[in-house]
Amino acid sequence: MADFSQNIQDFQRYGKYVYKFDNVGNNIFNSASSDFSQVYLAFPISDITYNNTKINSFYTTSFQEFMPVTIVNAGFDVDTLQQQLTVIESENTTLKTQLNSIIEQSNADSGSSMIQASKQIIIGLRIALGEGRVESNFSSNFPFVSLISPKPRPTS
Repeated sequence: MADFSQNIQDFQRYGKYVYKFDNVGNNIFNSASSDFSQVYLAFPISDITYNNTKINSFYTTSFQEFMPVTIVNAGFDVDTLQQQLTVIESENTTLKTQLNSIIEQSNADSGSSMIQASKQIIIGLRIALGEGRVESNFSSNFPFVSLISPKPRPTS
């Protein structure tokens, strides 16, 4: 009993209490006492009836741990999205304009290259006919006629 009394006095003076447990985990207060109520602390067991409406008014009684979390992006703004869309549309318009000009330039170049190829073929044929010797002997415009007077052909 002295050990239990000493523990009580230490608790009252210093706020410290040495807890002792038996082999099944029960807290033992005074193991030397023959009075069961001094050895163990008893808790009454009874069914408690709760008023659910009062509990629900103060606490959340539904599970919150397993609820899916929806993250709302506070930085999302429709005006910002509209501005980005406008910038993209203007960039697309600029790219379309550049593409069209490149296509037109390519068509113009292919037209001039076709004319140049035709000129070389026609002048080559005229040289083969003896109407001139070099490209400078012929006109630069279609039908690329000879600029020198033709030599008279011998008659036989």
